Amino acid sequence: MKKTFIFLLGVILIMGYVNLSANDYIYNEKEQKSYTMTLLQGELCNFRFVLENPYGVGWSSSNGIEITVDGVGYGLVRLPWGMGNYYAEEIIALPSGELQLYWIGNHSYETHQFKVYNSLDELIYTSPEDDFIYGGIFLTYQNECVECLPITDLEGIYIAEEHQVNLSWTAPESTDLIGYDIYRNDELIDHLPPSTVSYFDNTTELEDGYYTYCVSPIYPSICSLDEKCFGTYISNVGIVDYKDNILIYPNPTNNIVNISGIDVANVKIFNSIGQLVLNQHNTNAINVSALQNGIYILSVKTSTGSIIQKKISINH
Repeated sequence: MKKTFIFLLGVILIMGYVNLSANDYIYNEKEQKSYTMTLLQGELCNFRFVLENPYGVGWSSSNGIEITVDGVGYGLVRLPWGMGNYYAEEIIALPSGELQLYWIGNHSYETHQFKVYNSLDELIYTSPEDDFIYGGIFLTYQNECVECLPITDLEGIYIAEEHQVNLSWTAPESTDLIGYDIYRNDELIDHLPPSTVSYFDNTTELEDGYYTYCVSPIYPSICSLDEKCFGTYISNVGIVDYKDNILIYPNPTNNIVNISGIDVANVKIFNSIGQLVLNQHNTNAINVSALQNGIYILSVKTSTGSIIQKKISINH
């Protein structure tokens, strides 16, 4: 009878501990995610911790991986207590510096397995499967983050008469930039060196339709950046022919460009590398006195939505 009482008391105490831990650390199997390594913009980069407990029900609140960079603490990573599939992944953003990982608690690796990946998604640590882990430092690693910045000021123009799309942009101020990828409708069409800030695409072979061009900076790591894109409708038939009705004069000009023969809704002027330098509405007299000498593209949108594009020369 006494033995039975002690046994039942032990079961009650164990169940109480399990229930308390389960309430403190709820782990929902449905919340598991498949992570792709990304790099945060700026001076922080991501480390991925893959945690597993194949023989237990999670790690207790006193176990886990403590993170420091140059002696500054960045929290505790642990496998939440719970029932079901004892697996979790955590992404931690860390700065450059000496990364040290400490194990908190004393337990066998058989029930506390984990892997650590750096910002390039390279495996830098795997816990052994048949050893015993004690509290203390188990990994020291020099963390060097890539400065991942987007391009800015993307401008584009479709010159129907020349069957050409011109793109230009401002380069990101990052010494880690490798180059650029150019996409047309999500299809990679070219790689460019980091010194390039413009691109020209011949549209002669393209079918008529709407096209989106995107410029993506390339870094040593996979970056999470806002995409910069330009969209335009391309037609190899060309723009509406207004040769008999439209007159743009004088050309060359030194001050005012006049447009006659159509009802003008909007006028845009682009320089030789596709940058928008002038934008005016509802006027047939365009003042170009502020522009430097050179060749420009005059893009006129009529009140009916048609587009007329002409080369003009400015010579003050």
